[in-house]
Amino acid sequence: MNAKLPGPDAATLARTASDVLEPVFARLSRIAEAVVESRPPRGGWSEAHLGKVQKLLVELVAEDRLAVGFGFAAAPGQIDGQDRYIAWWQRQGERVVRLRLNFDPTSVDVYDYLQMEWFQLARQPRSRVAYGPYVDYSGSELYVVTAAIPIVADGDFLGVAGVDLSVGDLERRLIAVLRGARTEAVLVNAERRVIAANTPRWVIGARLPQMPAPSGSAAPGPFVDVAELPLGTGWVLALAESEAPANR
Repeated sequence: MNAKLPGPDAATLARTASDVLEPVFARLSRIAEAVVESRPPRGGWSEAHLGKVQKLLVELVAEDRLAVGFGFAAAPGQIDGQDRYIAWWQRQGERVVRLRLNFDPTSVDVYDYLQMEWFQLARQPRSRVAYGPYVDYSGSELYVVTAAIPIVADGDFLGVAGVDLSVGDLERRLIAVLRGARTEAVLVNAERRVIAANTPRWVIGARLPQMPAPSGSAAPGPFVDVAELPLGTGWVLALAESEAPANR
């Protein structure tokens, strides 16, 4: 049984933290729907069919400063028969521009998104992915969390709808939630990396030795209340009693 802490419990805070990202996944669903609608009924799917999708991507980037860029990453052979195709628009200053990437497999800096974890995870049964934080060196070159969902039509995997989220902006919004805790709180992703914390005890991007579990469980740790976010990404919010100050 979890120890009683003052203030809202982990489950309550987890629901509030999920609310920060639910609008992001709602926008990804809009992209997925637009991509499916753009697909011609009888083959010959090309970039020329994606005009409405491109327009939507530009509009979505402008809606919320949390998003660095939105895009559609196609499965091999879907668009013009190409092995790799991305329509991805991102904010650069006050402009929204198309991200141009190198897909040449013989190049040193090839952007092989087919092998990237956010793409691989999104094409599995797990329908929502929020991967990171990480530095997208060969893409946006920013410190981001990439959220993604699969795009499927008639049982065919068409690709992934994705968004790069600014880690700084995301952290600020989530810390605003964690400040509602009256004890130390941390939010970690499915890879055990810290997304946000209301204390310097945990550093963003650092990986915890194990997934948070409440005290008394099989996994040892400092946590007394733990809840998975209903968001569906495997993120976990954990509360802990404050560390005792070190003796001087």
